[in-house]
Amino acid sequence: MHERHSRMANHTIECSQVRLEINRRLDAGEFIPALHLLNAILSSEVAELQDFVLAGQVLNRVGEYAQAEKSLRAGLALQPDHPESQYELATALFQLGRVSEAIPYFLEAAARTGSLLVLQTLATIVPGCLQCGQDEVLRVRREFARRLVASAAASNQDHGDSQLPDRAAGGPAGSDTAAIRVGYVSAFFHRANYMKPVWAVINGHDRDRFEVCLFADRCDETELAWFQPGPEDQVHLTGSIDNDALANLIREQSLDILIDLNGYSVPSRLGLWTTRLARVTAAWFNMYATSALPGLDWIIGDEHVIRPDEEAFYSERVARLPQSYLSFAVDHAAPDIVPPPCLQNGFVTFGSLVSQYKITPEVLDAWSTILERAKPSRLVLANRAMNAECNRDFLMAELTRRGVHPDRITLLPPADHFEFLKYYNRIDLALDAFPYNGGTTTTEALWQGVPVLCFDGDRWASRTSVSLLADSHLPEFIARDRQAWIDMAVRLATAADTGPSLAALRSSMRERLLASNVCQTGPMVRSMEQLFVHMLIESGASDQPLPGGLR
Repeated sequence: MHERHSRMANHTIECSQVRLEINRRLDAGEFIPALHLLNAILSSEVAELQDFVLAGQVLNRVGEYAQAEKSLRAGLALQPDHPESQYELATALFQLGRVSEAIPYFLEAAARTGSLLVLQTLATIVPGCLQCGQDEVLRVRREFARRLVASAAASNQDHGDSQLPDRAAGGPAGSDTAAIRVGYVSAFFHRANYMKPVWAVINGHDRDRFEVCLFADRCDETELAWFQPGPEDQVHLTGSIDNDALANLIREQSLDILIDLNGYSVPSRLGLWTTRLARVTAAWFNMYATSALPGLDWIIGDEHVIRPDEEAFYSERVARLPQSYLSFAVDHAAPDIVPPPCLQNGFVTFGSLVSQYKITPEVLDAWSTILERAKPSRLVLANRAMNAECNRDFLMAELTRRGVHPDRITLLPPADHFEFLKYYNRIDLALDAFPYNGGTTTTEALWQGVPVLCFDGDRWASRTSVSLLADSHLPEFIARDRQAWIDMAVRLATAADTGPSLAALRSSMRERLLASNVCQTGPMVRSMEQLFVHMLIESGASDQPLPGGLR
């Protein structure tokens, strides 16, 4: 017995030294070597709760979500009420697509800690939870916004209700006939494929009537090659400044309109919107639910994504474009369209390149039903999470558990964008996810000649694909509900004429897209500018003169 205790004591000392080395590796950004060292501790008899938590944190950071789940569950077995473990486990579950399973862990961690970070994460993911209706999305985001405002005030980082600067007489916005000054805030200006709708609007603005200010995080001037500036336009590279400094910079520009293009995709910038920073503020593009943030006056959508009887679920005033709010122009390189693979294979291949967190259990249930009813069809999936073997094993196990033979499933790893788009060469028909549709994924599938099968959902996040297809030449690929969507997929996969029909569709896909409303970005720009004018007129409570001769 004494010998065993002595051995345990020595091993404990060794593990303490290993933990010091792990921290050194983590500080140096050497995550994989740190994980190897952590694994040695976890397999020992002296592993502690914090070892399992640290392993889960690092595994989440490197995208090994399935492994993170195992480690964090082992930690929770030691202390079931440990909030840090609950938060990290919820994060892993969410990234694997198990959103509804993650929500209770986030809620419990939030209740135990009152952490603003936990509330922020919960508010970010809640629109993608099928079990949470729009009323619950509004409630969760309002609670987060309330806490965010209180936190900003408590830390003296609140931007207050200070008067916005007057437009300087004789300056660029100093008269009734001056141009309307519009600013755009984004961390994604460098991602041309992602920003297809945004660049179409920014570059299309009538520079006789509008001046543009870009507030660009995460990029430098060399990454703004897509910007076609007017003579009075400005670019501010803001990645190195905090929200307080950015708010002051924005105020100094005396903007008429300020557009948030980030939404909850950039949580670190949500603190900007605790108060209004321009005469009129609005959220567009990266939104799929209310922001509930007091600094945003308007939210911009269309008739498909926000219905009149749903406006009560939005803290903002709702503005609707007369076409898809995601109308787009493709100016970046993309592979040529190839004939549908079913012509050679003799069977239809379904596919989806949406992010893993959108592939919920309900999505897997529906896809498996389609494959069961439409034999011998196949399924191709690709996303960033597929870079990890354990994540691939998890997804394969989920599909096989639902009765899909592994031979009918192809899982592809991430690739650079051009090569990633070539994955559509392997796909005949794209299957959308729900309740969180593809957005960029849908536009890219269509551009590569692959129709997207979708259905009319119960919230904005479930209707982005509907918005795009309804404004194109492809409305017949929109089903009225989930069951009709499954039936449509089965019918197309088993019909004798599907191959020739898809071949004809692909051969003219881009020409017909370019001729349809969804790629008519000129009218979209004019519609957006009319919305801006409307918003300014509606803000007429201001005693400052309205720009552009508005009354």
